[in-house]
Amino acid sequence: MNKKIVWGFMSAIMFISAGVLVFYYFWANGFIDPPETAPTASYSEFTYPDLPDTIAVPSAVDVSGNFDNKVDGDRAGNIYNNPVNFVELKAANSDIIGWIYMTTPHISEPILRSTSNDNFYLAHNATGEYSRAGSLYIESRYNGTDFSDMCTIIYGHRMSDGSMFGSLQASLEDVDLTSNPQYIVIYLPNSVKIYQICATIPRDKMHVLHYNNFDDESGYNRFIDQVYNASGDEVDLVDDLRPQYGDRLLILSTCLRRDRTHRFLVIAKELT
Repeated sequence: MNKKIVWGFMSAIMFISAGVLVFYYFWANGFIDPPETAPTASYSEFTYPDLPDTIAVPSAVDVSGNFDNKVDGDRAGNIYNNPVNFVELKAANSDIIGWIYMTTPHISEPILRSTSNDNFYLAHNATGEYSRAGSLYIESRYNGTDFSDMCTIIYGHRMSDGSMFGSLQASLEDVDLTSNPQYIVIYLPNSVKIYQICATIPRDKMHVLHYNNFDDESGYNRFIDQVYNASGDEVDLVDDLRPQYGDRLLILSTCLRRDRTHRFLVIAKELT
C-alpha cells in the first residue's frame, strides 16, 4: 500500500513538472503573446520624462542639430526643449547615454553603454543593479555615444512581460509600415534624432556590426541587399525608404519570437 502511495506521489510530481516545462517552453519562446504596452520601470533615482502619445515628425525641419541641455535651437532656428533630464540621469548612472522613445509599442527607456564590459547591461538595470530583464544598451566596441556611426544597434531582451523589447515584434507584426509609418526617437544630452522604421526582419545570431562594415559602401550595400531580398511572414519592407549609402541606420535587436536562436531586427533610417 505504501509503495502505491509513493509511486502515485512520484507520478503526480513528474506530471506537474512536465506541465511546467511545457508551459515554460511556450512562454519563453513567445508562443504566449506579451502585452503590447511594455511596463515602465520604476527608479527612485530619476523621473521618467513626460512624452507625447504620438510622435510628431517636423517637415522641412532639421532636428539633428546640437542643443544644450536646457534650451537652444536647431540649425533652422527652431527652439527645442529637451524633455529628458540628463543631469539627473547621469547623476544616477554615468553609463546612461540617451533615451529611446516609441509609440508602437510604447517604449520609453534609458539607453546604456558600458566602457568596461559590453555584456554588463544584459543583466543589470539602469542603475547598475542585477536584473534579469537587463537594460537597453549599445556596445562600446562598435558604437560611440552620439549615434553618429553609420549603423548603431540597440540591444534588449524580449521579456515575456513586455518589458525592454518584449513587445517589439508582437506590436509591429500587425502594422503595415508603408501605410502606417512608425518612428523611433532618440534623445541625447545635446541633440535629438528621429528615425523612420524601414524594415523588420528575422536574422540569424551572427553579429551584424562584426560581420558588416557599414563605413564601406560595398559592405553597407551588401547588408541592405540582404535585407531587401528577404521574404516571409515576419518580413516587412518599405521600398520607398530603402536606405542608400550615407543614410545613418538604427537597428533594434532582440530575440525572435518562437525561436530564441534567431534575432528580430527593426531597421530604421535617420530623418534629416
